[in-house]
Parts: sequence; C-alpha cells; structure tokens
Amino acid sequence: MDQYSVDRSLSDRTWGLIGAHGPNLTGLCRAGVALMPGFAGIGLSAGRDDATVVQTRFSSDAGSASLEAAQETFDDGPCRDATVNRRPVYAADLTDSLWRERWPRFTPAALDAGARSVFALPLHAGGVRHAGAVDMYRRTPGGLSGADLALASAFAAAAAEMVTLERLGLDWTAAFADARLGGVPDGMSPALPLARWFDRSSRSRVRLQVHAVSTGYGPPHGDPAPFVLAVHEAMVNAVQHGGGRGQLLLWSRNDRLWCEISDHGPGIGTTLRSARTRAGTRRRRVSGLHLMQRACPGMDLITDVTGTRVTLCYQP
Repeated sequence: MDQYSVDRSLSDRTWGLIGAHGPNLTGLCRAGVALMPGFAGIGLSAGRDDATVVQTRFSSDAGSASLEAAQETFDDGPCRDATVNRRPVYAADLTDSLWRERWPRFTPAALDAGARSVFALPLHAGGVRHAGAVDMYRRTPGGLSGADLALASAFAAAAAEMVTLERLGLDWTAAFADARLGGVPDGMSPALPLARWFDRSSRSRVRLQVHAVSTGYGPPHGDPAPFVLAVHEAMVNAVQHGGGRGQLLLWSRNDRLWCEISDHGPGIGTTLRSARTRAGTRRRRVSGLHLMQRACPGMDLITDVTGTRVTLCYQP
C-alpha cells in the first residue's frame, strides 16, 4: 500500500470514529475496548497542552487502572515517555531487562498487574499535540501487527481530536447528533455551534450551510462572501491533500463567527515537498492558502505530519 493509501485509510478510520462517538471522549474509549480486541485493556491520560504531568481520563479494566495509577505514582512508564519524547512507545516484552532499566518502578508494578506488553501512542493528530497518551496492554508478550497498529493509531487520533474539541469550551453534543442525522434540510440555516464532516461529494452542501449561517449573522450590511470563500478553499485543500475527508466546526464568540477546518493528511509541508515533481501542484496549493489569507487576514494555520488545522474568523 502506498503512502497516499495509508493516509487515506487512517483519515477514514479516524473520522469514522469521531463521527460515531464524538464529542464524548469517554464513550469513544468504551467503544475502543470492543474495537480493539487485540488488547487486554486500554487507558487514556491527558493534561494541558504545555504540561508533562497528566491525569487519567479513562481505564477499561482493573489492569489498565493499575497501569495508569502506577504511572501517576512513580512518574515513569510508557505514557510518560510518549508525552515527553512525543513518540510512540512499543514494549513488546516487559520481562526484557531493557524495560526494567528504563522504568525501574513502573515495570515491576505492571508485571504484578498481569501485563506482559504495553504500548503508548501520544495524543497528536490534525496538527495539534496534547500532553498524554493512549495506553494499551496485553497479558502476553509480542509486538503489534499492522492491523492492530492501524486501529490503535486511528483510535489515538480520534481521542486527540476530542481533547482538542474540549479546549474550545463549548457543548458540541447537539451539533454532533445533528451531523450524524445528516443536518438540516437544504435552504434552512443550521444552529450554532455547527459540526460537519465532509468529503468531495458533500463539501458543496456544507459550504451552503456555512453561507446560510454567516449571512444571517450580524448586521444586514455585512459581507460574509470572503469568509465563505476561505472556508470553501480550506475544505478543498483538506479533500485534495488531507486524506480525502475533513471536519468543519462553526461557532460564535465575542461577536465573531469562527470556523475550524481540520484534516488528518500528511501536512502541508509534506504535501508540497512530495508534489514538486508534479507540474502545477505546488502552485495550486500555495495559491489556495494565499486566497484564504487574503479573504481572512487573521487566519491561523497549524500543520505537521499528522494533518492540518485552519481557523478562520468573520467579524461583521
């Protein structure tokens, strides 16, 4: 499978999990137990974006609870390493002396709890990194298969996306429920906050809904057209370069309308570097970003190898 197909597969899995279980992080974690039968248990710890100290948010069973508690008590273990080093941790056999040397207090506690292998994936997706990780353990030694790693990576990305959602400080429950039902009929203006998942076939409909909301927002003489155009360009970029799918969030705060478009593709820099041999691709990509910046001078963009997140603002 080529890298494009890998990125597309991860994007599809991740947005599928978010669409099915968001914005409830605990609900996602509970579903993860059934979705990832290759593990005996899973746990999740998270903290502030700039923190190295994290707190347990979920543990699926007594074994996971013991592992999370040991890491909090001893301040070492796979979650701590994944948070500090910002890389996945794969400990295929905790009886190996390497892990006792690396985690002198956590490893004996984990073995006493019945774990023989542990894995931790950092909360890093869509260009945003959070302190914390998804922890998984098995009662038998062994590494991760490709299928297990793909499931775990999508699950960790979905969890990271929901932690990002929490930082906005809004209740997205009704918005996600509405999105799962297909949204409002054409011609009607949806309520705020608004959540939509889009792909090539649905982005035009989402654009119409953004236009309906922004047209009705603020004084009659306001001109939301540049804002709507910038939103459309961000969605086009997400579909073409960000794994084929994306998420749009729209909300109001401080007399302004805010929109976030995110994807789980390879990131803008990676896309540009890999596209240099294809005539015109680089120019189209840069032109799209330039158009968004002209339409919304206050545009904020975050991108890395886990995806891209664009935030746009409309002030009537």
